Amino acid sequence: MDQKSDYKLNINKLMTLTNFEYEKSKSNPPGFHLERVEYMMKKFDYPNKNQVFIHVAGSKGKGSTSNLISNALSNFKVGLFSSPHMHKLTERIKINNTPISEHLFNFYFKRVWKIVEIMKKELDQRPSFFEFMTLLSLVIFREEKVEVSVIEVGLGGRLDSTNVITPTISVITQISKDHTSILGKNIRKIASEKAGIIKNQIPVVTSNQVKNAYEIINHTAKINKAKLYHSKEINLRKIKTSSNRNLEQNLLFDKYRFKSYLLGKHQIENIKTAIKTVEIFLQLHSKKINWGKILSNLGKTKMIGRCQIVKDKKLTFIIDGAQNNKSSKALIGVVKEYIKNLDQIVWIYGGSEGHESLETLKPLRKLNPKIILTQSRIPKAKKVEKISEEIKDLNFNIIELTTDTFNAFEKAKNILNSDGTVVAFGSLYIAAEIVEKIENITPEKYNYG
Repeated sequence: MDQKSDYKLNINKLMTLTNFEYEKSKSNPPGFHLERVEYMMKKFDYPNKNQVFIHVAGSKGKGSTSNLISNALSNFKVGLFSSPHMHKLTERIKINNTPISEHLFNFYFKRVWKIVEIMKKELDQRPSFFEFMTLLSLVIFREEKVEVSVIEVGLGGRLDSTNVITPTISVITQISKDHTSILGKNIRKIASEKAGIIKNQIPVVTSNQVKNAYEIINHTAKINKAKLYHSKEINLRKIKTSSNRNLEQNLLFDKYRFKSYLLGKHQIENIKTAIKTVEIFLQLHSKKINWGKILSNLGKTKMIGRCQIVKDKKLTFIIDGAQNNKSSKALIGVVKEYIKNLDQIVWIYGGSEGHESLETLKPLRKLNPKIILTQSRIPKAKKVEKISEEIKDLNFNIIELTTDTFNAFEKAKNILNSDGTVVAFGSLYIAAEIVEKIENITPEKYNYG
């Protein structure tokens, strides 16, 4: 069997596991149990131990921060485990900031898939999709002799599959109300779950936090005798330029100027968090800090669906995975900075179950938006009728409800007639599908059943 056929077969096997990202209906869902993950690690000689890890949790910015740290540490052989993927599953496991090859995926998948049969025989259980991917990534990083791995939390922190590692540093990006049905209804409860990654005497770096979240992080750090560092210790500012046509931020850290493709004030906070993390990491490992090179590498970071601006002929597309109130405010900040005519915007929104559409869309009220509601191809996508009902009190000008992102894309283009801006936001899967349409990318297709 050739590599592509083998890869497709392996992906189909993988998609039979319960996947909370996609919310598939499975009998006897495994739930969240670190004991089961520890069992899996034991069967593969503990790939969660004796490796160098940086562990990243948070409600906002953890994906960007993880990628920033990974790029900043490019002088090392660096691994990155993150989620979700945009177009291809191998995007979740990167070595030297490049997705692993299908060949490498196939090689290790065959070895690690044995855990499914073992667990079925010994426990009468199967791992979840994310548990398996966590194990697979850690095995790959160990066997490929990665020097440092950046591990992004999937959901929460305390009970997340990744929380079986012992990192060199724990990182907590900004915390906000999200996944409330799972993590808790208020900031303190959500922060408690995120702070669950803090380990005994392991240093912690935190982004700027609201008071209630910071109190929880600080308290948890003190209990664990973990030294707490803050992004605010990093003096980073934006340098104003005469034009934003280059679609990048010009930044100044200490005496070093560098550029970032990640736009918005919120990304400046993520960059500060990444810089502080890298500083502490290199100090702990007695490594010389070459800020010029580090910042140059960090500035190369590009992210799909993070206030991403794409030009398509005369149209401008701003694509973002904003799915909570704060993220929407950050998105609007970028729109106002880079787009002159706010009246020539069509907004495309599609959310996922577990996220509050009303809170996400409230910041748009002052803009009187023309909006198209849609839903992504994943089963977890929130139905457009449900979104419409949730936001009815906002009295938005809803142009259309469509169950197809590509239809929403074409509708927006036709309305603007090749002159204006399309802002597509909500689920990262919406962002991915819009990018696929613009850049003619063929994504992997999965059987979610």
